[in-house]
Amino acid sequence: MATRIALDGVGGQGVRVIAGVLGALLARMGKEVTVLFDYDSSVRGSMSDAFVIFDDAPILNPVVEEADIMLKLADKGHLRISGRKVVTDLGLNVPGAEQIPFASLGSERFGKELFGNMIALGRLLRLAEIEFDEPAIRESLPRRFVDENVAAIRFGYELTPEEIASLADAAPPSRFEMNDAATAPFHRETGIATGGQMAVATDPGESG
Repeated sequence: MATRIALDGVGGQGVRVIAGVLGALLARMGKEVTVLFDYDSSVRGSMSDAFVIFDDAPILNPVVEEADIMLKLADKGHLRISGRKVVTDLGLNVPGAEQIPFASLGSERFGKELFGNMIALGRLLRLAEIEFDEPAIRESLPRRFVDENVAAIRFGYELTPEEIASLADAAPPSRFEMNDAATAPFHRETGIATGGQMAVATDPGESG
């Protein structure tokens, strides 16, 4: 049976990198795969979505109308499909979603926010019940930061529900929560500087 995955974010968060690595990995594992992108390449910070379908049988329709798994790294309100299982970065306030502080975990565990993208990929692999095949993962990754990316993917893959709940409780306010506080009519001073977009774990110039 086909598994449908949707990724929702903005330019600069690595949505296209996550989907591209996932698609390459699945193809190396002998799966039938389709990967589609929908993004505005003209403006960094604008919408960037990706859709991955994989199956043992040929895929007749590459369009994702309802996702089995949805990863939301941002919420611009442009992605109208639903997901049976939804995973978000911390602070997006999607009812019933699993929240993981990807950006702050990338910084705390691996030294840079950009590795939060690969933590997210690891969680997707676990939820989609894809085997952690390290040689195939290494072959599917860009050539930069391979060891760090593999470690971040493994970290996300091995997270338990209990660890996820604990990490979300202990995480600092996300950029979404800080933006909400800053734009509220009567927000209080937090003393926390707002961060930039979660970068891509490949090349500083990558926009997807």
